[in-house]
Amino acid sequence: MRLQDLKAILNMNKIIVPVFFAIACSAIIVSCLQAEEIITGANISAEARVIIERKRPGSTFDTQKLPSEPDYASKDAWAALPDKIDLADVAPLNTKYPEAQARAQADVFFIHPTTAVSEADNWNIPIDDPLAVEDLSGILAFGASAFNSAAKVYAPRYRQATFYAFFDDRTTSGIKAIDLAYHDVEKAFLYYIKYYNHGRAFILAGHSQGSMHGSRLLQEHIINKPLMKRMIAAYLIGGTTLKTIPGILPSRSATDTGVIIGWNTYTKDGDPGIFTNGLIGWVDGAYKRMDGRPLLQTNPLSWKLNGPEVPPLMNPGSLPSMDPANKMPLLAMAVCGADASGEVLLINKPTARGFTLPDAFDIPVLNDRYGDYHNFDYQLFYESIRKNCVERVQAFQENKQ
Repeated sequence: MRLQDLKAILNMNKIIVPVFFAIACSAIIVSCLQAEEIITGANISAEARVIIERKRPGSTFDTQKLPSEPDYASKDAWAALPDKIDLADVAPLNTKYPEAQARAQADVFFIHPTTAVSEADNWNIPIDDPLAVEDLSGILAFGASAFNSAAKVYAPRYRQATFYAFFDDRTTSGIKAIDLAYHDVEKAFLYYIKYYNHGRAFILAGHSQGSMHGSRLLQEHIINKPLMKRMIAAYLIGGTTLKTIPGILPSRSATDTGVIIGWNTYTKDGDPGIFTNGLIGWVDGAYKRMDGRPLLQTNPLSWKLNGPEVPPLMNPGSLPSMDPANKMPLLAMAVCGADASGEVLLINKPTARGFTLPDAFDIPVLNDRYGDYHNFDYQLFYESIRKNCVERVQAFQENKQ
């Protein structure tokens, strides 16, 4: 669903496609050896490869017309800020945790996922690309807004790597594009800390491509740094977030702080190999394929590491992508349970409306029709995240005292 403003959100006739992708990127300053190594590609099926190759940019990274670098001193470079009206300000009417940014004692720095599947010549999407801007509005409403129950929302625009970049198995253009995207995020975060944060506690959050960049940002700028004392938690959902990252512990309860949280949502019929083996992540200071490395699986209904099954009746509310009455969707109850005891988060197949991608999304990866609910990682557990944001911020404040 593409949303340009709140009115567009309330006139929902499409489904948001927060198309993933975040395979994090090799640094511009990474070793020459890695710079020449092709580690993107994702080990996808022949069927998926045929479809995805249609998305390949016509240029290479080095010959593309590079989009202009964002100026984070300009509000135009931010998709969401607490002092402007944006779609990170919305909340369902039936939530128990209303929007509270005006009195929030914490911030959230939210890194958005890939918001446009481009077939143009760019490996990196300009921050003012119309399709990306429209889709990012939906991401704010159905993802970033989950944190406005207890945090002021800061969400930068950045020159995101195009969808194909994560599947590039022929050149180093993909990883170069991912690296460029990361450095925009890094620049935005450092600007946020210097000019917006004012010493406040903060949450780091992201989804898919955003979570991949967030994992590297966490390891390079927060863990074992003074900022770690101010970080409430890192919600790096729907990416290649490792179960074990030196210097930080995974969440084991709803109120522990200074921890990392993540999950990848599938039904039992889905094949999670794209995450568990094919994609790359930031590991020990470099980008590497997952190749079976255990991914972090937090149960979003209990907040326990590899938490066992929690039944659907314990899910306090999921946010569907559309509403037949053309209103901001109300939370749907008992849509799915959650079982994080395995290599990914397993759910029962949702039967409620609003949790399936449109037929136009024909790629057989990251697609609920193939048992992969990546695009609904946030929406399926939306109210649980809102509640948990309140709980962790309160716990952090109490621990300070």
